[in-house]
Amino acid sequence: MSHLLPCAQFKREDQEDLGMGLQRMACIARYSVTIFAAGLTAAGAYANELKCEGPFARNAGHEQLVSAFGEANVAKEIVHEEGMEIKASVVFPDDPEKRLEVIWWDEEASRQPSIVRTLGTGWSLPKGVRVGMPLNEVEAANGRPFLLYGFGWDYGGTISDWKGGALARLPGDCNPFAIFSPEQSSGEDARLKVSGDSEFGSDTLK
Repeated sequence: MSHLLPCAQFKREDQEDLGMGLQRMACIARYSVTIFAAGLTAAGAYANELKCEGPFARNAGHEQLVSAFGEANVAKEIVHEEGMEIKASVVFPDDPEKRLEVIWWDEEASRQPSIVRTLGTGWSLPKGVRVGMPLNEVEAANGRPFLLYGFGWDYGGTISDWKGGALARLPGDCNPFAIFSPEQSSGEDARLKVSGDSEFGSDTLK
């Protein structure tokens, strides 16, 4: 992915409101744990907050997940990541809102989280960031605008840089990763203006 033009150059006064919401959430730690969330929506109370501590700490393993959530709520499954089949541990595997996939650095031993991701609304990042939350609320939680890639390709809608905001690091020293998607009701012309592998500032998309 090449570094493209500054986001300020993409600002358009006549840009149609895309109504974007967070689609996927994850965390990637500096020691490399990622916590994903996709399709953020604004809900009332905050969901369970994800931190790279306790059962998700850098040296944690499948056993810690079982201890924290109960044997009946943790399963080993094959999940897909970047086109590959990977052995993972899944918390609440049968609950779409609370399902949490944990991909391990040590895949065979199921130890050392690499990616922790959710597609449901049952979990949140700090400051209540959760799947389905509108872009402007995520920006407010971050405390400043951030950069994300244009839509319509493999990494479309992915946050590329939190710009040193409050969401740049999570407790336990891991990096949050989030993907946005435009509302279905947004016009095709509006989506095309923010498509492709260029970076856009969140403050230009509201």
